[in-house]
Amino acid sequence: MILTDLQIEGVRRFAAPVRLDGLGPGLNVLAAPNEAGKSTLLTALKAALMVRTSSKARPVKELQPYGGGAPHIALSFTWKGMECHLEKQFLSKPFTRLILGPERFEGDQAEEALRGVLGLEDIGKGEAAGLWNALLVGQGESFAQPVLNQTGQDTLRGCLEQGVEDATGGAAASAVLSRVRERLLLLQTASTGKATGKYRQALEQEAQAQASLSELENRRAALEEDLVALEQARRALQEQENPQSRAQDEARLQALRQQRDRLRVADAEEQAARAALATLTQTHSSIRDEQERRQEAHLRKRRLESECAEAQHDLAALTERATLARQRYEESRQRREQAEQQHQAARQAMLALARRASVMQQQAALERERLAVQRAEAACARLEQARATLAALRVDEKLIRQVRKAVRDQETAQATLNARATRLSVALQPEAEGRVRLDGVPCPQGETVLTHTADLVVEGVGQFRITPAVTDQDEALATATAARRTMQEVLQAAGCESAEHAEHLFEERRQAETRVAEARAAFVASLPTLRDEQDATLFAGLATLRQELSDRQAALLREQAEGLSLQKEALEEGPDAAGTGEEAGEERATEQGAVPGAALHSMQQQAGQAEDRASRMAEEARQGERREQAAFAAALALQEKADAVLRQKQAAQDQVGRELAVSQARESDEALATRAAETRHALAQAEAHLQSLKAGRETEEPLSVVEASIARREQALEGARVAITRLREDIRERETRVHVAEGEGLDEKIAEAGRTAARLRLECEGYERERAALALLEQTLTEAEKTQTERYLAPLVRTMQPAFSAVFPGASLVMDTGFGLSGLARRTEEEFARLSDGTREQIAVLVRLGFAELLHARQSPAILVLDDALGFSDSQRLDRMFDVLADAATRFQILVLTCHAEAFGRMGGRALTLRPIPQITERR
Repeated sequence: MILTDLQIEGVRRFAAPVRLDGLGPGLNVLAAPNEAGKSTLLTALKAALMVRTSSKARPVKELQPYGGGAPHIALSFTWKGMECHLEKQFLSKPFTRLILGPERFEGDQAEEALRGVLGLEDIGKGEAAGLWNALLVGQGESFAQPVLNQTGQDTLRGCLEQGVEDATGGAAASAVLSRVRERLLLLQTASTGKATGKYRQALEQEAQAQASLSELENRRAALEEDLVALEQARRALQEQENPQSRAQDEARLQALRQQRDRLRVADAEEQAARAALATLTQTHSSIRDEQERRQEAHLRKRRLESECAEAQHDLAALTERATLARQRYEESRQRREQAEQQHQAARQAMLALARRASVMQQQAALERERLAVQRAEAACARLEQARATLAALRVDEKLIRQVRKAVRDQETAQATLNARATRLSVALQPEAEGRVRLDGVPCPQGETVLTHTADLVVEGVGQFRITPAVTDQDEALATATAARRTMQEVLQAAGCESAEHAEHLFEERRQAETRVAEARAAFVASLPTLRDEQDATLFAGLATLRQELSDRQAALLREQAEGLSLQKEALEEGPDAAGTGEEAGEERATEQGAVPGAALHSMQQQAGQAEDRASRMAEEARQGERREQAAFAAALALQEKADAVLRQKQAAQDQVGRELAVSQARESDEALATRAAETRHALAQAEAHLQSLKAGRETEEPLSVVEASIARREQALEGARVAITRLREDIRERETRVHVAEGEGLDEKIAEAGRTAARLRLECEGYERERAALALLEQTLTEAEKTQTERYLAPLVRTMQPAFSAVFPGASLVMDTGFGLSGLARRTEEEFARLSDGTREQIAVLVRLGFAELLHARQSPAILVLDDALGFSDSQRLDRMFDVLADAATRFQILVLTCHAEAFGRMGGRALTLRPIPQITERR
């Protein structure tokens, strides 16, 4: 089978008609980017071959484009030398038209004829399946091996039976197995094994009969229970309605209520007595507490008066001690100030000498910096001069590359022209040198390259025209001319006379660049503090050095002026402040600049020693001041503490006196004692009254017990009334149910339901025996078919092995009875599920290729379509797959749809394109 034309309209993204151009025998490749419609083409092809136009299932509705419409598909193919055509339209005005050579089919006849040609079987919802499901491989389906239904497996067995000797009876066994399975499907489902059909109906009827029988038996049990409960309820009602027992209960309840009233009155009198006793007890306790507080206040007042006298004496002694400590502290402070003045004078003298030494050091450092700036300025000048020389040379790297490229292009063009030109070899006698002329000039000896038509004149003989035998002479000449013109333009732009001149200038520029680099390195070396070698940074660093030199010169002048001022101030303070007269003379000599370095160093040592002595004396004076200050602070703190203690005790004494005065003003001590005696007498009377009330209630029953007994009896009477009402209602309900049940004839209904359930049970057991027999027969036939299928695997493996050996050298196949590849044997057996994604995809494609080979060998329609397959293959494995597909394409048609145009460009084959068309071409 060879697909020669495919046209679609109204299918997903193709709302307008399109045609797949270029289809033909062998390998066909459609390389197009993503969303170009490759998968839509395969979906349309599957729908045309496997879906009835009468179907309204979801896959058919998904064919519609976004704006709606009727999917229309037309394809042409050749089969067994016949020109065939298939055309289908779905959803709106559906039709099917099939042309097989001279035969014409329409509608359902066309669908049945197509299924017969392709070996397909209906699987429901207008769809068909078979071995073709494994040959039309959609996007993402190439990673898994094809799952074949029963029809697909039967097709493979039919193909293999033709090559297996002594395999008779296989088709008959398959037919028997199919009939057994059909019969078994009438009794149970294929997937779950649950009952179905008449067997399921019998089971449901038996379950209903058993449920009806159980319901009737439950109703009879409920009737018997109602009779027993009715008798019990009548006896209980008779007991609850006894009038004598009820009268006795009410009389006892009335007596208990009267007893409760008496107990409540006695309990109230006892509570009042307890409250009066508690009030008197609290009053007596308050009076006793007040008397104790007044006694404690008198004792505390006398103790505070004694403590105040002692604190006054201590304060006077501490005040005198603090006065003496203040005098000693003032004397130590004056000694410290005098010592600090002497130390400051000595320090000023030492600083003046140190400043002089610092000025001398700064002058030396300033001189070194001045030399460094001069070296940097000289290096900068050399760098600028080298750069100016470099800027004057125009031939840089870019221009010399252009010149060199132009030279190479000119040489290449000339070499090409010379290689294609005609060569004229001339060897003249001495006397004939002036008689032979080439293009008007004497002909040269040796070989001459002719790139254009030339005239050769031999005096006394004639004129010869030589035309070079070059088919593209004009093009070669134009290329050579253009190369020479480009060469001249580049040399003119570079300002050079020739390529050698340009190379010379470029060499001078390279040497100039070297000198610039050396000058720049010298400039960078003259600025050692800079790490960034950018030009702007270097020049900025030089400017910074100049500015720093200027700033240090100004700072040195200021330092010298301040040093002179400091020395003058030290001299003006006199011999006591600046040191001995000898030291003052040395300072004046230093001021005048007449002291050498060694003498200056000696003077600094003497001044430092004097400053150390003054510093030690000042520190000793400060320590003495701190000691006296600490002693004064301690004496002052003791004085303040004693004063605070005296004030605190005086305040406490005054507070106690005020509290006693307020208490006695409110109630005198005599009145408080009288009220305490009266309270004790009333308290004794209240305790005696409470004891008499308790003695009178000791023989009586507690009030809580009486109240609980009343509540229990009231609840019992109320419960009896509720129970009588409930029993009467229960008796009426049960009597009604008994009368109804007695009129229905439950025993007769139960007997009839039992007979029906037994009959249905026997029917279900018959179905069960039939199902078990069919299941056993199916198992036996399946095992026989498996044994037969295993005999088919050898020719199937032989068919697939060459392609597998080409892609996986040294590997052998391991097939299962479901016509799937379970693994590869390479040194050891490898399971299919453990292989990589790319390897599993390659194996799945090779298995489908083997199925197509079997169909082709049986002279059945066969075509293999791959949509975006082999995307996970490496380049070497991909080339092997290309070779295998190209070899298979010599026997049947293969259609490859891919978005990897670069990788699949090496595959070869027919290049397909998608082309819009005005309308689908219909064939009548």
